[in-house]
Amino acid sequence: MATSDNSGHIAIIGTGFSGLCMAIALKKKGIHDFTLFERADDLGGTWRDNTYPGAACDVPSVLYSFSFAPNPNWTRVFPPWSELHTYLRSVAERFDIMRHIRFGTEVAEMRLDERTLRWDLQLTSGESVDVAVVVNGSGGLSRPFVPPLAGLESFEGTRFHSAEWRHDHDLAGRRVAVIGSGASAIQFVPEIAPHPEALHVFQRTPHWIMPRGDAPLPASTRALFARSPMRQRLRRWKTYWQFESLAYAFLGNRRLIERYRASALEYLNEQIPDPKLRAEVTPDYDPGCKRRLVSDDWYPTLQRDNVHLVTEGISEIRPRSVVTADGAEHEVDTIIFATGFTPTSFLAPMKVFGRGGVELLDAWRKGAATKLGIATSGFPNLYFLNGPSTGLGHNSVVFMIEAQARYIASAVRRMRRAGAGAIDLDRRVQRRGYAYTQKRMRRTVWASGGCTSWYQSADGRIDTLWPATTVEYWLRTKFFRMSDYHRLSTRKG
Repeated sequence: MATSDNSGHIAIIGTGFSGLCMAIALKKKGIHDFTLFERADDLGGTWRDNTYPGAACDVPSVLYSFSFAPNPNWTRVFPPWSELHTYLRSVAERFDIMRHIRFGTEVAEMRLDERTLRWDLQLTSGESVDVAVVVNGSGGLSRPFVPPLAGLESFEGTRFHSAEWRHDHDLAGRRVAVIGSGASAIQFVPEIAPHPEALHVFQRTPHWIMPRGDAPLPASTRALFARSPMRQRLRRWKTYWQFESLAYAFLGNRRLIERYRASALEYLNEQIPDPKLRAEVTPDYDPGCKRRLVSDDWYPTLQRDNVHLVTEGISEIRPRSVVTADGAEHEVDTIIFATGFTPTSFLAPMKVFGRGGVELLDAWRKGAATKLGIATSGFPNLYFLNGPSTGLGHNSVVFMIEAQARYIASAVRRMRRAGAGAIDLDRRVQRRGYAYTQKRMRRTVWASGGCTSWYQSADGRIDTLWPATTVEYWLRTKFFRMSDYHRLSTRKG
């Protein structure tokens, strides 16, 4: 087994928004000894993998981008995946990140050597890489989830997940089942609906949906942004505060929640005149409890003659059909899963072993306790981007990533200046921080809104979302405090 020693080196896992932002933050601090490990043969993360028809961001492009790398050339308010992918590549090239990336390199396991205080990275290729610091930027939405439906393996047609779209599979004239009606489905179902003979949409729970308001950005607007970056920056801040205002509803303000409900119901009533269909797509929980969705064409698509909404639960899959709990058999030759990802599994399937040989997921078995979702006690010099308790239900996650990357870069620089072998989060600091986030979470719509969602773990805990404003998160990450950490020294002999 080959081993490579990277003295003082930093490993960044992933090359999506998180990994690239981390690399750039390190360079801004004068730190250049890092490598990004990417399992695929191209960068981009979510925006490399999700190429399904209609795939796009649900945050406006002016905000879903780096503050330090504005792009005046977005063609739409909500950019498609291809533009986001192109943007990330341009950022990597502009900041000279490409030469730091090892493509086709997947990390299977990380183990702390307590004698040297260094991390041993075991790659799927069999190579072992020795590094001083690890930053995980692989993201929580990188592992597609397919539900374990009875009889699924017996299906004789074509099946795939929306994140692994089969572009070679022509849907024209087919009988298609879409399992799921969430964020991905409301984007691709309207795009594919004109083509199949029949399209069955299996909905487990309806979602609150608001108008998206997507539109092309005129050439004159793009020229203005290129000529006057400050105009685009002002548009960004205006958009940021519009989204940030949603936080006060989702954090538990009943008056604002009811105002949101009234607006969503008004939109629903305008779009769907049929009372039966309208009842089937009307949620019975508070807005925001599940992920906030926006669409201009979901409701019209459900009213097409060839589209059939199915609200009965699925009991089994047969070789040529999907059978629901009421006994109805829906003949299909294609199944598309729009069932999301496994965000509460965090780094899985990667194995991570810290001090005392403790495995990370075992340490988090009773709660993913961290400091601001960035560091966790017992795993020195290991940091997370988009980690536990940092997801958002209302604003741009790129804002959070920038705050996290800045904090981690400061931590690395301070540790090196202090001459420490490693730093480990004080368990008391972690305990206080986790208790704070869980207390705040109990008051939010995500915990008290009357639904179950992918935000929650199997036992009902919510370790995925930040239960406060992004302004508060920015303030809490603005300054790195060494007093929150223990300085560790290598063992002699």
